[in-house]
Amino acid sequence: MKEKIDITSTAIMPISSAYETQIILQRHCHYDKSNGELFASSTKEQEQIVLKFLKSLEDKNLEDIYFLFISSNTVNANSEKQRCVDTTNIAMQLLKTFLESKGISKSHVINCDETLNYGLSVKKTDKFAEPNMFTDNLGYFEFLKEKNNGMNEQFWIDFEEDRCKEKREELKAEGPDEIVERGVHYIEVLRRFASYFHIKKPNCQLIIWCGTHYDLLSPLAKQTIFGYEKSDIIAVDYCGGISLEIDKSDTVVANVNGRYYPVSFEGIKPPHRHL
Repeated sequence: MKEKIDITSTAIMPISSAYETQIILQRHCHYDKSNGELFASSTKEQEQIVLKFLKSLEDKNLEDIYFLFISSNTVNANSEKQRCVDTTNIAMQLLKTFLESKGISKSHVINCDETLNYGLSVKKTDKFAEPNMFTDNLGYFEFLKEKNNGMNEQFWIDFEEDRCKEKREELKAEGPDEIVERGVHYIEVLRRFASYFHIKKPNCQLIIWCGTHYDLLSPLAKQTIFGYEKSDIIAVDYCGGISLEIDKSDTVVANVNGRYYPVSFEGIKPPHRHL
């Protein structure tokens, strides 16, 4: 087994001038599973992460930076709360206030472009959502719970290492590979959007801040950054995340905990349905 990695929020900082696109993939805040409410302590942590990010923007030309906020559309099982949306919205609202204080037009937050169908809010997507075993009533969630007498450590080992793959595929539930596939293909959609953006606005930077889940971040890091096996451990802190940074040659590197690594999306299968 390879060395355990714990992904923190260290990488959630603005890109340097060497890059033109940044895709931040951040895990949501810690939350109350019974009602979906973000814990106040974790909300405060998210605010501090964002304020540190904003402080690093102080010496940059803000007229040349644009932002887009995207989030998993996952809804809490017991309420209408959306933990990823709520986490990402903290970042968007603080950024809007920051830009306003600097005299920068709200049009620099693409979500606020009234010609787009974003409702002036965080754009939601199912491509960064939690595994479909939690939402689609496929029976795999119940199978793993019964097999392991609850959602204990062995439950998660079975899921993350895909130890019951035959049963999972029979029930048409996602495993780590399928989750990474849909995540990577949406990242490719965002890269294409960024390419179009840079044609329209050359010499500008685009920062895309995305809220997602441990269930995507951990296997994504294993498969596309570190070359880990499913049995190796990559933990992700609440509010932790990675930064994908893309230069003008379309080369992608990943900032994980302040260190840079090459990224490879080769070998990721085509999506099962049209994006």
